[in-house]
Amino acid sequence: MRPLSIFVFCIVTVRLFAQTDDKAKLVNFDGYLMLEDSIPVENAYLINYRSMKIVATDSTGYFKTLAQPGDSLMVNHLTLEPQIIHVPESPARKPIIPVNYRIYRIAPVVTNSYQYQMKNFEKNMKKMYAELHELGFTSHVYKSTRLNPYNPDEFNPGLTIRPGDLIRLFKRKK
Repeated sequence: MRPLSIFVFCIVTVRLFAQTDDKAKLVNFDGYLMLEDSIPVENAYLINYRSMKIVATDSTGYFKTLAQPGDSLMVNHLTLEPQIIHVPESPARKPIIPVNYRIYRIAPVVTNSYQYQMKNFEKNMKKMYAELHELGFTSHVYKSTRLNPYNPDEFNPGLTIRPGDLIRLFKRKK
């Protein structure tokens, strides 16, 4: 019986010492996200590619997350270039991670000149006066866009309708 118990004891002890830890080692990874001019980045998201967990930075640019060594964290923010950070085996305490602004290229805005706009406005005013004249409205004063609307001594562009024109409009038969 004694050899059997020694044999069982040896198998159990070998099995106990031969087991490895199947759980992944998690480390606290924390630090600060800073722009090149030492401005902290607030509300930037760090996305862990392996676990798909997301952590955000606070107003000082600080973040803290649990991650496995070798994990990749992507920095995501509207104004920052996408950047990937790798978690080291033994992370340093609160490293400062520099990030860069994202550059947006915007097509130039082309506007018409003031003279071109006023020319079109003047043409449309004349067209409107002609159409109103065909309907029977006559204006005793033709107003133009050349008048300064901010000067109270000048007339504003527009149409003047006399009371007689209104009465004639309502009396008109169709």
